[in-house]
Amino acid sequence: MSEILKITTPVINKSQVVGPKSPIDPTSPFTVTDPSRVIRTHNQRELLKQNTGSNQNGDAPVLLMNLLKDPAVTVTYLKNIFMLEEIFKLLPANNKTVTTEIEQIFQSLIMQPQDIRKELTKQQNASTLFKGPMFDFLRNLSKSSQGSPATQYAIATFLKSINNMTGKDDILDGIANSLSFLQHKLASSQTLSEQLITLVNHFRQDTANKNFPALKEQTLALLKDIEGSILFTPKQSKIVSIIIYNLSRYNDSSTFFNECAFRLRRMLKSEDQKVFLPLLNEFSAQMKAGTFTSQMQQGDALNSNVMNSLVALVLKEASNEDLAPTETAKIDKILHSLLSSPCNFTPLLHFIVPVAFDDIRAFAEIWVNPDSDEKDMPEGVTEGKHFLLVIDMDGIGRFEAEVFSHDRIIDFYLYCPPGYDEHYQGMMNNLPKIMKMLNYELGKTKLETLQKDRSLMDVFKSLPYKRVGVDVKI
Repeated sequence: MSEILKITTPVINKSQVVGPKSPIDPTSPFTVTDPSRVIRTHNQRELLKQNTGSNQNGDAPVLLMNLLKDPAVTVTYLKNIFMLEEIFKLLPANNKTVTTEIEQIFQSLIMQPQDIRKELTKQQNASTLFKGPMFDFLRNLSKSSQGSPATQYAIATFLKSINNMTGKDDILDGIANSLSFLQHKLASSQTLSEQLITLVNHFRQDTANKNFPALKEQTLALLKDIEGSILFTPKQSKIVSIIIYNLSRYNDSSTFFNECAFRLRRMLKSEDQKVFLPLLNEFSAQMKAGTFTSQMQQGDALNSNVMNSLVALVLKEASNEDLAPTETAKIDKILHSLLSSPCNFTPLLHFIVPVAFDDIRAFAEIWVNPDSDEKDMPEGVTEGKHFLLVIDMDGIGRFEAEVFSHDRIIDFYLYCPPGYDEHYQGMMNNLPKIMKMLNYELGKTKLETLQKDRSLMDVFKSLPYKRVGVDVKI
């Protein structure tokens, strides 16, 4: 039995010569065996640290992915934003003017039920500046030429040239804001601070477009001096990168616009050219006169009460220097949640709806996929519209409602907080009468308890195909 424990040598011919493994020929072609699209995001936790060098604490990639998937970020923001109301009420009333103004902003942020429809229309109209007869023509052209990649590319480059022409003032304003931020951070250096103040004033003048080449050269030279300063920090390096990026985005040349319009025109049929040329001439005249962007900015469609109130509140928070460090940290988190909202990354229409009814406040956001395919729609339906409503009510809880619209048929699914599903059974029974009054027919309905919060990926099944994949260009 003792022989069992012995380690024997391998049975091999001692005279046999074992050669080294032949190396792989580096000149051999690499073949892709599976060109199928990637429909699932990579696990961010497995990324190496050097691939996320800007995230020093290491948990930012996971946080970002959670924000991308969470449909309740804005709802949480709206709930937290009213924590600021309590913060401002607890402050010493040394400045009654500021306190009154803040209170007016909070009051204007909450709308009444009868104003919801008008507010949703304003937010929908403000979703894009590409509105008008010419852009409607381009949308129809894009739909009719889905089998022509060359035409699709010509439309995309033409829209890019329009964006360059219409976004010049926004780029200059962004550069001025970033330089102003650096000036406050480098206030201890009199030389750098004065130079930054001078540049900010130049970028805010009406002649900034004409003097942009000289301003760009001065800005880049000053940024090099700032990077060599002992006051320069990693946080400021990010601002410097943003400034350099915005400087590279600025394009004041009309040559690119004319070339893109000429290429697109060559792609059109003769009957489409007759429609496109008058629209192009009218748009070019508006661009030269500067009336296109002014109409978009001054139109009543963009005057969303909710958005204007949020912007005013953010400005007040940023300029308030009397808050304690703990309160400032809370405000920073709230602003971070707004700026990191998945609406900035997700190809869906997004609406923010804070409503007050009697003594109850409800904070809601709506996600809409207007061009849903069979992945988003119920079984047997190939196209339609898909809605997700996330509603958080004070003292009650969170609701989720899904609406599917197809062929004048409405499917409605309602998920209630635990214990409230029976209270809404009567409303579900009255839905057929309501739909007939609206010339719609009620399809499938569902009333269940909301067991867990769902992500946008769980609700809109087509999102993975639109957000990730080897054939997606950024």
